[in-house]
Amino acid sequence: MSVDSQLKYKSYTTVMIVIAASVHVVIGVYFFFLQIPFMVWMSLLDIAIYAVAFLVNKSGRVRLANFLLVGKITSFAILSTFLFGLGVNAHWMVLAATLPAALYLDFSKVQRIWIFIIMAVVINIQIAMPFFVEVHPLYMPDDVVLPFFYGNVVYAAFFASVLVNAIITRRITDRQAKEIEDFQHASHTDPLTQISNRRYAEVYFNKLTAEKQDIPFTFALFDIDNFKNINDTFGHDAGDKVLAAIADVLRLITRHGDLVCRWGGEEFLVGLPGCDQETGFRTMEKIRRSIEETCIDIDTQLISVTITGGGALLLDGNIKAALQTCDKNLYEGKRNGKNQIIF
Repeated sequence: MSVDSQLKYKSYTTVMIVIAASVHVVIGVYFFFLQIPFMVWMSLLDIAIYAVAFLVNKSGRVRLANFLLVGKITSFAILSTFLFGLGVNAHWMVLAATLPAALYLDFSKVQRIWIFIIMAVVINIQIAMPFFVEVHPLYMPDDVVLPFFYGNVVYAAFFASVLVNAIITRRITDRQAKEIEDFQHASHTDPLTQISNRRYAEVYFNKLTAEKQDIPFTFALFDIDNFKNINDTFGHDAGDKVLAAIADVLRLITRHGDLVCRWGGEEFLVGLPGCDQETGFRTMEKIRRSIEETCIDIDTQLISVTITGGGALLLDGNIKAALQTCDKNLYEGKRNGKNQIIF
């Protein structure tokens, strides 16, 4: 259970306990004036149990506190029906007992269904009491079938309302989750090339560090050769097309699970898990050749570009050192004539 859920359930349980205890204070005073000592003592016992539930809830044991709350409400409803009959409508208190378990506690669907079944049985037992147990109720119905029909219809309506609430809540939750997912995707995606951005790379690095993989890992840093000349000659729209075309090549060659991101400007970073130096170099060389052979349509004119790449193995989980080596190798390739891979 998350911290937010724990606080929510804890706050809800506190409110329910305070309300239930307050009701029993009023009931105790009522029975005192009616001169029914047994029910006065029962009310005092109920208040004491609610006090225990309050302390248990305060200590963080929310589910146990709710069991005490639900059990006390249910037992009081059964006892009141037994002593006074259906006229006091105590059997409907079971609805209040069902509510926290059905809506607010962290139960599975199967557990919630069993809660409804058990509570429905409890209500029907209460309705049947005046017909089979010798009591002196305030109200004794003449029709045997009607109370059962009425009671189960009301409980079915309650179940339906809870079900509708669960469906609506689920849809709202799913919609919010989708919105959060879309927001995270947008915040981690470069809008021009539609590949990951540097912010996502940081998330990838954190995950990579946490997993502490013992397989080889290659980082590859690429930079477009003479990119400023492309912008100056054809315009920035042409430069954008070149960036998008290179991103397409990277997507095509890399695997699912590889890191492919726009590192900044005309630089691209690729992470290749499971690739040693030899395999990493071959992959980088394949990317370099594929980009060199790609023709890009710029205003009905086909142009081609080249890239220079610097590679490095990830050693001892030191990502910063590996990226620094990539950067060093990249600029060595630039100084040596560009359009080459240095590993």
